[in-house]
Amino acid sequence: MKRFLLLTVGLFSIMFFSCSSVPKQIPENMTSQELIQRGQECFEAGNYPGALEYYNTAVSRYSDWPSVYIEARYEIAHVYMKTKNYEKAEPIFNELIELYKQASPGAYPAAYKKLSEIGLEKIQEARS
Repeated sequence: MKRFLLLTVGLFSIMFFSCSSVPKQIPENMTSQELIQRGQECFEAGNYPGALEYYNTAVSRYSDWPSVYIEARYEIAHVYMKTKNYEKAEPIFNELIELYKQASPGAYPAAYKKLSEIGLEKIQEARS
């Protein structure tokens, strides 16, 4: 039991401290899902600059993969919503919705269209 507790605390510490600052250099061999996961870990730790760094890296490295691009762009807008930076979140949500309008049905993960619409509604509510 003691070993399990030490292992759990150790893993939590690694996860928490791995996102305690903005990454200096993100390894070139990280997959898109690893970048998104690290961004989410940073977000959950309250390290929004670190989260943005990972998400923007996913966008730049995987821009030719539509599902990765859409997920990473949505996550960037989500960070901006969390920090109440609506001026930066709104155009990203609009961009994503426009991508869906131009695509064939089912071409992209449907959840991000709905989440973007909800994000825009929340921006409008905040401005009212």
